[in-house]
Amino acid sequence: MLKKLLQIILLTTTLFSYEIVIDRTSKVKWGATFTRDDVNQVVVNDKTGLMFQDDESVKTVKKDWQGAKDYCQSLNFAGFDDWYLPTISELETLIDTTKYNPAIKDGLKNIASTQYSYLNNYWYSFYWSSSPYVSNSKRAWYISFDDGYPCGDHCKADRHYVRCARAGQ
Repeated sequence: MLKKLLQIILLTTTLFSYEIVIDRTSKVKWGATFTRDDVNQVVVNDKTGLMFQDDESVKTVKKDWQGAKDYCQSLNFAGFDDWYLPTISELETLIDTTKYNPAIKDGLKNIASTQYSYLNNYWYSFYWSSSPYVSNSKRAWYISFDDGYPCGDHCKADRHYVRCARAGQ
């Protein structure tokens, strides 16, 4: 019985890992390109029209998770007031895993400087997403633009950077 259970766990883990690799590869090869609007300091996803804030504040504004959601909801920027904190999937469209530090697509100019965490012994520049971490209601998904990997293990009380989005025209 134990042997059968271990086989099921191994098979499930292998399938899940394989799915992630396929998904990340397709995003690098077939992902959207972005057009930059230097006047308004935004970038627009050429496939979806999704617009992302890309001004100096995305390098300095740090909030807890709820604060990040509130900040985007109240943002009046580039002539628009319908900004929101993007989902993890929306943030992933900004990633280019062929690059490192930052692993971000061409067109984006502003990214927080990588910082060293002595407590956790790693370098990071994390950005919140609006996606809660389903298995633990005290955590939410964020993305590291250093290496381009999403993660859901940070407490909503942690302070991370904020990059807001809005639906396109």
